[in-house]
Formats: sequence, structure tokens, C-alpha cells
Amino acid sequence: MIAKLGLSQRDRRTLVVGSTVVGSLFAVARGLPALRAWDADRRAEAQAAGRQLETLRGGLRSLPALRDSLRARRGRLAALDSVLLSGASPSAIAAGLASALEDLADENALRVTALQLHSDTAATAGLARVEVRVTGITDVTGLAGFLHAVEGGATPLVVRELSVSQAEPGASEAKPEALRVDMLVASIGTIRSLKREAPR
Repeated sequence: MIAKLGLSQRDRRTLVVGSTVVGSLFAVARGLPALRAWDADRRAEAQAAGRQLETLRGGLRSLPALRDSLRARRGRLAALDSVLLSGASPSAIAAGLASALEDLADENALRVTALQLHSDTAATAGLARVEVRVTGITDVTGLAGFLHAVEGGATPLVVRELSVSQAEPGASEAKPEALRVDMLVASIGTIRSLKREAPR
């Protein structure tokens, strides 16, 4: 086609070189943004990999401390598990709490006149909340000793409600002091049957 145009050899070379330059410029104009985008993607990936590597290194540095913390927590959990009330069901745990409170009452001269047991039927992670309402007769010393024994013992117990009234308001001063006490004692216990089934 160039020969048909009647161009000289010099003009032909100029035309070929010009076409080549234009084509190259066109290719560079279209390829340069793509090359820059590719380079930006690679840089972003490298930065993300660097951040992940730094996070992993930080995790490896803190791993010994985390292991020590886990050992300490396991130890505390085992110690707590050994002092919690336990039973095959929430009602059995409530019965165990009532029995323990009766023993504490005997030790502190509190005469129990009534016990009302309440247990939460919905257990969470093998733990059940239980409550026992204790009604009885005692004096100030017996009440103080009983409260100290309840909240100062190894088993975690808490007195949620406490009501104290004079058992016989019209009694003579010569008669020994008698206080009517009504209290709600709460605790949590472990359901052993659920704990055995959990690892399966």
C-alpha cells in the first residue's frame, strides 16, 4: 500500500517509524495505568502480610504469659469447683444447701422452725442457682455467728434477704432474748451428671 502511494524510501521509513512510535505510545498509555494498579495491589498485599506477620510475632511473644494465665485460671477453677455444692439435679443441690444451713444453725444456737427450698430448673453450663429461706429463733450472738459462718465459709453463700423481729414483744426482761429471724440464703452448685456428659 505504501508503494501505491508513491512515497520515497525516506518517506516510507519516516511513516513506518512514526507508526511504530504512535503504536508504542498508545500501548504505553494503556499499559502504564494497569502496571501502576498491579504495583499498588502488590504493595497493599505486602503491607497486609507484614501486619499479619507482626501480629503473629506479637502473639508468639505473649504466648508464655497466656499459658501461665491459663494455668492459673485452671487452678482457680479447680479450687472453686472443690468448694461448690454439687448434686445430680438442682433440687438435690438445694437439699444439700438446706442440710449445710441446718448444721450451721446447730453450731450457732439458731433453732430452725422452717426451711423453704427453691432451685432454678434451668442449669447453665452445669451450674444451677439455688436458694433456701430459713426461719428460726435465736439471740443476737447466735444470729451474728450464723451470718458470719454463712458468708465467711469456703462454700460461696450469700444472704439475699434478712428480717429480724422480736419473737415475744411482751416478754419480761428476765426472760432470755429471743429474736425471730427470716433470711434467704443463695448459692450456686454444680450438676455432676451434666459435667460427666459434657465431654462426649
